[in-house]
Amino acid sequence: MRPDARIVTDPRPDVTVDLRELLSTVAARKRLIAVVTLVALALAGAYSFTRTPVYTARATVLVRPTLTNPLDPRAFERISMPTEMELVTSSAVAEVARGLMGSERPASELAGRVSVRAPAGTQILEISFSDPDPRVAQQGAQSFAQAYLRFKTEQAIATITQYSSGVQEEIANIDDEIARIDQEMDTVPRDSGEWNSLNDRRTQLETTRLALQNQLATLSTLSADPGEVIQPAELPLSPSSPDHPLNLTLGLLAGLMAGVVLAYAMERCLDAPTLGLIPKTRSLRGSARLATIDEPRGHAAEAYRTLRTNLLAVTRGLSHQALLFTSTEMGAGKTTTASNLAVALAQVGRSVVLISADLRYPRLHAYFGMANDYGLAQVLQGTVPLSEALIDSPVPKLKVLPSGPVTGIDEPVELLQSDRMRDVIERCREADFTLIDGPPILAMADSLVLAGLVDGIVLVVNARDASRADVLESRHRLEQVGGRILGGVLNRVEGWRGRGGYGAYDYRGGFLYRLLLPEEQEIASALPGAHRPTRPGREG
Repeated sequence: MRPDARIVTDPRPDVTVDLRELLSTVAARKRLIAVVTLVALALAGAYSFTRTPVYTARATVLVRPTLTNPLDPRAFERISMPTEMELVTSSAVAEVARGLMGSERPASELAGRVSVRAPAGTQILEISFSDPDPRVAQQGAQSFAQAYLRFKTEQAIATITQYSSGVQEEIANIDDEIARIDQEMDTVPRDSGEWNSLNDRRTQLETTRLALQNQLATLSTLSADPGEVIQPAELPLSPSSPDHPLNLTLGLLAGLMAGVVLAYAMERCLDAPTLGLIPKTRSLRGSARLATIDEPRGHAAEAYRTLRTNLLAVTRGLSHQALLFTSTEMGAGKTTTASNLAVALAQVGRSVVLISADLRYPRLHAYFGMANDYGLAQVLQGTVPLSEALIDSPVPKLKVLPSGPVTGIDEPVELLQSDRMRDVIERCREADFTLIDGPPILAMADSLVLAGLVDGIVLVVNARDASRADVLESRHRLEQVGGRILGGVLNRVEGWRGRGGYGAYDYRGGFLYRLLLPEEQEIASALPGAHRPTRPGREG
């Protein structure tokens, strides 16, 4: 099941297109643009010239109001042209047209070939019928026009007849009642009380009878004329579709636009940097130690501070960021990266919550020398409150939520996919950053579940062991579940030599770096939004 993806505002500034840059890109990628344009033009031509020609005939109908007095000057104002247009394409009119055409096609199919338009401010209906056979198109347009008028006439006559029959029946009943009263009046003394009561009743009935007769006279004057065909359908001489010039023009424009967009997108993607390069540190190898604390002046600590600088840049303007740190496979150094970055962020005054969400092989607590008696697993199980599980680290402004004992947890992914995990992340947003150490992507689905709960993802890659295919597959899986990838980190980079301090940054941009790290560059090009690292200046 796909987790709900969080809607995240892009922290990067709005991308603007410089005209000179665009023209330069077009010139540099003119072959690509030409190929894309030719392909689009060929597809448009194939689409246009392989379609069956369709002919369209049109009949024009003047609509008159029915069931109104022909002398009423405002009768035409009562016509609803949208209603009349819907009536033309109705199944009832289509059935009448089918009979006029003598067609064996279903009425619904015939109705699907009809289109109607009413020019604004008129009582005109333009009824069009399309068919591969021009004679059928002419017959269809004429038949639907006549069917519409016939249906309207029959409906008007039926309505007038129905009301007239009802009025005539009421008049007949009144005549019978008057005859009965006359017989009773002959049997009682004239001017007696009973006689006067019968006479009053007779007068009322005669008044009602007169009113009904007036209604009957009015009904006889109502119009049943729905209009007339003022322009019969003519035999179309040329097909209405496909429009070859239009289709080819649209294909050409679409191809040019797609080519330019693709060329510009490729240029933009190739210029995007990775978030950081972390050198291989032999003195810390094989131990859960933090370079940012144990060797603050070493190359690794400087690299983590560079990663911090780049991360703050891509999240500039936003607060309360929840970020997932994951990797392609085990052993890439995601826990080390997340822990050192958390320390580096706390060292510049940012409040950080570091969460161990690897409920299969947790190691984060060891980096801070903490016990792992309870933590995230127990919070998600509901046995320990979050406030009790959060532990203050030795670094000010940094709190750690260890994993807690994970033995006995059969399916960690179910805990991570629960509403409680979402609540944990939301409650930790009181800090500036929430860094989550998640399991590897290719080994299990845990991080794919977490990807939809965070604001961004950092993919940590072992520079020597990971392959380009692994990185691309991990990236694909994260994007499939709606994860927003901020960038990648190349970890354990070999050949890192320098004079110490900030000299290492200038060293990375030179020829020797490219000579020593050909494989790392190939992997870096596959990282999400990454090609080569930035060269930041000294932090204040």
